[in-house]
Amino acid sequence: MRSVKDIIIGFLLILIGFALSAYSLPVSIVVAVGGLVMVVLGALPKGIGKKRKEETPPEPPVREEPEPDALQPELLPDILTDLAEKSEKPEPAPVPPVQPEAEPLYATLSEAYTRIDALPCRGAAWMLERDIRLCGAFRERWDGARQQPPFADLLRSKARYNDYSDEFLLPGFGRHGRIPGRRSSGDLLDDLSGAILKRVAQQQTALQSALQAQKWFESVLKRLPPVRPELREAVPARPNADWKLPEPAPLTRMTSREELETFFVLACKTTGKSAARDELVQLAILKFRRFSPQALLCTCFRPEKGLTKYAHESGVTDGMVEGAPALGQALASIDAFLDGGAPLVLFQPEQLAFLAAAGSRVLDGRSIYDIKVLTGQKTGQKVQTLDDAFGALFSFTPELGGAGQEALACGLVFCELCDRTLGLTRK
Repeated sequence: MRSVKDIIIGFLLILIGFALSAYSLPVSIVVAVGGLVMVVLGALPKGIGKKRKEETPPEPPVREEPEPDALQPELLPDILTDLAEKSEKPEPAPVPPVQPEAEPLYATLSEAYTRIDALPCRGAAWMLERDIRLCGAFRERWDGARQQPPFADLLRSKARYNDYSDEFLLPGFGRHGRIPGRRSSGDLLDDLSGAILKRVAQQQTALQSALQAQKWFESVLKRLPPVRPELREAVPARPNADWKLPEPAPLTRMTSREELETFFVLACKTTGKSAARDELVQLAILKFRRFSPQALLCTCFRPEKGLTKYAHESGVTDGMVEGAPALGQALASIDAFLDGGAPLVLFQPEQLAFLAAAGSRVLDGRSIYDIKVLTGQKTGQKVQTLDDAFGALFSFTPELGGAGQEALACGLVFCELCDRTLGLTRK
């Protein structure tokens, strides 16, 4: 590459040299020779002769491609990362899972089976779901344990079969180590495993049925429109001294359906059994119309003397009555809700004495149905609790925690008794 700038300057110096010849010949010769030298040097290639003052800027460095081993997997797409990892490092052989010792595994499974075998198949929905998961986990764990030779050998050494009672004897499993079952093959371990899994499957099926029923029961309770009692200034209680518990009304084929068009189901929680000494701390009133629940009034009351052991055992907690109104503040609203003279339904009719002692004036002249007596008469079974009454008529028993659940359960029992007596659902 040639420098045009140097050549032009050289020619200019030569011209100046010729112009100076008129004044001084030596000076003109020097200037003209200098211009000639610049023309010659400018015409020569770079690097020959005098170095240029201005340096050519260095070219940018060329990026070197990394070696294949230097590639970082996280910089590659996922699918390529997988291929690179597979090509660079072969997958190691799978390590077999560490198997627990036979004796601790035996103890764990025996405890789980005993718990499953004794499950009552009732309770709140979340409890039933937990127990169902326990059954599924046991079956999966049992199938895995059977494949372990040490555990299988331990089972063979402990298991026996009783031909007279048709049951397997396995210490720690179930009540007294007895598992009902039959020998159907030549292998003791296979027959024992079949009996254990059959029992667990039976319990799991029962739990699933109970869960479905419990969810239905809880959904009915949640759909009921709540009734909030209107609170007024409390006045000194004026007990209804004239009220006496009447004889329970009979439920027969002669009972009029019009009389049962509307009825109220009551459930109470108290601090004791005596209406004169103890107090009412929770009340639930469920209104039925045409044998269908319509509205629920459920509220707690602050006891003046505090909660007792009797109240705690019935499910009442300090948090339930903390900040609750006194019974006298809500009594007028309760009487208004019960107004109309419709029959009253209770499992323990004697609890109406607590309302009478508080001054309620709407209890006189009403028909009162005693669920405890009616269920015993209809089923011929001994009925001690509301659980007994419900279980005698239905295939499941709901979880009865508070007065609201008890009122709904009592109402369903009464509707079933009416259906069996009056033929409500017969075509």
